[in-house]
Amino acid sequence: MPTTERKKRERENRRNTIVEATERLITERGFESITMDDIAEASEVSKGTLYLYFRNKSEIALAMHTVGMQEMLNRIAGLIATSGTGLEIIQNMGRLFVDFARENDHYFKCMVYLESMGFEAFKGLKDTDTFGSLQDSDRAIYNYIRRAIQIGIQDGSIDTGFKPDLLPLQIMMTVRGMMQFIIYRDAGLFMASGTESAGVTLESLLDDYAELLTRALRPSR
Repeated sequence: MPTTERKKRERENRRNTIVEATERLITERGFESITMDDIAEASEVSKGTLYLYFRNKSEIALAMHTVGMQEMLNRIAGLIATSGTGLEIIQNMGRLFVDFARENDHYFKCMVYLESMGFEAFKGLKDTDTFGSLQDSDRAIYNYIRRAIQIGIQDGSIDTGFKPDLLPLQIMMTVRGMMQFIIYRDAGLFMASGTESAGVTLESLLDDYAELLTRALRPSR
C-alpha cells in the first residue's frame, strides 16, 4: 500500500477511534459533563494528538452526528429500494426516524449539545471537513424525501399540488422544530401553554406528525 494511502487510512482509523470513545462516554455520562481531557484518555491519545483531529468538543459532536445520520441514511436507502407507493415510503421514513431516535439515545444527546452551541460556534466550524460531511448527509436526506414525493406524485398516492423541491425542506424544518422544543423544554427554557406539554415525548410528537403529514399528502377527492 502506498505511504500516502496508508497514512490516510491510519488517520481515518484514529479519528473513528476518537468518535467511538466519545460515544461510550456520552452513554455513560452525557455530553455536557465530559471534557477534551476525558475524550483523550478514553481514546488513548494525548490531548495534543486529539487536537490534531478535532478543534474542540463541538467538532466531535458534529462528527458523531454525521455517523448517526449516515446510519439512518443507510436505512432510508433500503426503504427507497423496496416496493410501495411514495406515500408509503414517506410513512415508513417517519416510523424509521422514530425508531432510530429511540434506539440511539447517544446520538440524540449529541444533537442536544449541538443545538446548545449557538450560531457563532457553528460558524467557527464551517470550514472543517466534519461540517462538510454533515452538510452532505443533510442533502442526502433532502434528496431521499424529494424522491419519495416524486414517486408518490407519479403513482397517484400524493397530491399533485405539492412541490417536490419545497416539501422536503418543510418536513425537515418541522421535525427540527419538534426536536428543539423537546430540548428547550427539558432544559427548562421553554414551555408551551398548558401543563400537558410536560409529558410530551419526541416519539409521540413524531408519531402524530407522521399521521398528520400522511393525511395532508393524500390526493383530494
